[in-house]
Amino acid sequence: MLCIAQAPEIQDGERRKYETALTTNPMVIDGNLNEQSWELVDWASDFTQREPDDGAEPTLPTAFKILYDNKNIYIGARCFDPEPEKIERRMARRDEFPGDLIEINIDSYHDLRTAFSFSASASGVKGDEFISLDGNQWDESWNPIWTVKTQIDTLGWTAEIEIPLSQLRFSNKEEQVWGLQF
Repeated sequence: MLCIAQAPEIQDGERRKYETALTTNPMVIDGNLNEQSWELVDWASDFTQREPDDGAEPTLPTAFKILYDNKNIYIGARCFDPEPEKIERRMARRDEFPGDLIEINIDSYHDLRTAFSFSASASGVKGDEFISLDGNQWDESWNPIWTVKTQIDTLGWTAEIEIPLSQLRFSNKEEQVWGLQF
């Protein structure tokens, strides 16, 4: 599977690409990212800010990896923080976004008009929305079944996500090209 970043304006003249890999080993979703399968793919990082300073370097680095098997997509995220004791990790209801969080938007048709959004806070609170109308409508009533576990460690925090393929819509093409915004 090949994921292509969907940025309205391409900063460096070329869209970034991330190539994922098939894993045949069972994944344990516990937030630790210690399964051997995670070694099959490289970390992606080198982000730029969107808010509050669009285009600026991030205050703290973040990196991610993506794997898949015949039933699920797996996303591993590493959010660096030199002061992990200050990571905000308040609990809340689903689709509320307290504290530190990550968000991944998956444009599984690569049509630049619709996407599936998954958010996870450092405390493990999940948020999900269906994006339509060229990104102008975010439907919070969409509640797919998926799993996230997070851990705080000396480097910051990690999230390990499992999204069943049955919760997404995508083409039946042999090679999948999806848009991705992280």
